[in-house]
Amino acid sequence: MTDVRRYTDLRLAQSSRVHARLIERFIEVTESELAGQSDPFVRESLLDLLSTMRDDRRCYGMIGGVMAVSEAA
Repeated sequence: MTDVRRYTDLRLAQSSRVHARLIERFIEVTESELAGQSDPFVRESLLDLLSTMRDDRRCYGMIGGVMAVSEAA
């Protein structure tokens, strides 16, 4: 593998790990908000958001070589 390609791959992996970490923090905030919500519409909306963020986290994790994080609700 050329040096340029290796450098690009490393930067992509590093960036993906940062994205996965940030999404994980957003997930934690959203789960906390969900725990305090009683409105069914808001809860459903937050559950949809969580699903999307978990999918995104999984994709960034695969690109970054990060182990999969549990899917705990």
